[in-house]
Amino acid sequence: MNLLKQEDAKKLPTSQIIHQISGTLVAAAIGDLTGISAAVAPVITQWGLERFITPLMNKRQSVRLLQWGIQAAEGIAQRLAEGEKYREDGFFEETPTDRSKIDEVVESTLKKVMDTTEEPKMKFMANLTENVHFDSDLDIDTYRRLLKYLEELTYRQLCIVKLFINADQIDLDNFGNPNITQHLSSILTDCIEIRDKGLISSNNPLMKKIGELYIGSSGQMWTVGGKSPEYSGFDTQGAKVLGENMFKFTKLDQIPDEYVEAILKELKPGSTEVS
Repeated sequence: MNLLKQEDAKKLPTSQIIHQISGTLVAAAIGDLTGISAAVAPVITQWGLERFITPLMNKRQSVRLLQWGIQAAEGIAQRLAEGEKYREDGFFEETPTDRSKIDEVVESTLKKVMDTTEEPKMKFMANLTENVHFDSDLDIDTYRRLLKYLEELTYRQLCIVKLFINADQIDLDNFGNPNITQHLSSILTDCIEIRDKGLISSNNPLMKKIGELYIGSSGQMWTVGGKSPEYSGFDTQGAKVLGENMFKFTKLDQIPDEYVEAILKELKPGSTEVS
């Protein structure tokens, strides 16, 4: 499926980009030859993005919003074409006292998309928006939490999350790099930040190895007064579930393997090059 190329979007005036976002010209913009684009415009139109668009939006923000909207809508349209059905738990319904959850999703997501500086992360924001249309396990609070993490984490940290999720595939024997370069130190800091956000358990095999080699016993667990936390099981199970939800609902498996392998190389012996 051919998306509107980013360089082409940059050439469009902001007013035209906004017009396309609203759904009127989406099909033409995509230039899709498979017929799926005919279903993409209604998906974007039903979000009512024009309600949230203001004249103060700059061109870069408009391009980001268009890219997110098209990618999320393409994924949704493809799944509908394959016979999947929208979730049926009231997620799309307004109530007498509150607006629909999908309204909250759209408004909160487009704000994050417009303000992100690491544009590769938009792909995963779009994946999250796609999945919330179908998976009733993805409730609004989990959506907000995962969206917040997508905003806060750097793209490299997302790569590290993928590395940790696949830790059981890593040969940890003879693991460790004795040469602590500035670049390696920065990666290790990222690892600790991811753990402390609750995305990765201290008991993850790779995290445990990193703790043993680089951090020391004082950095392996959240402790109070040098004792293990009273509810230590949350570190194991809570972080495992949260990290797996991030991986599943944002489709972090789509991160190119070479980015993850470059980080892993830094953690292994004999790695002295800066990736």
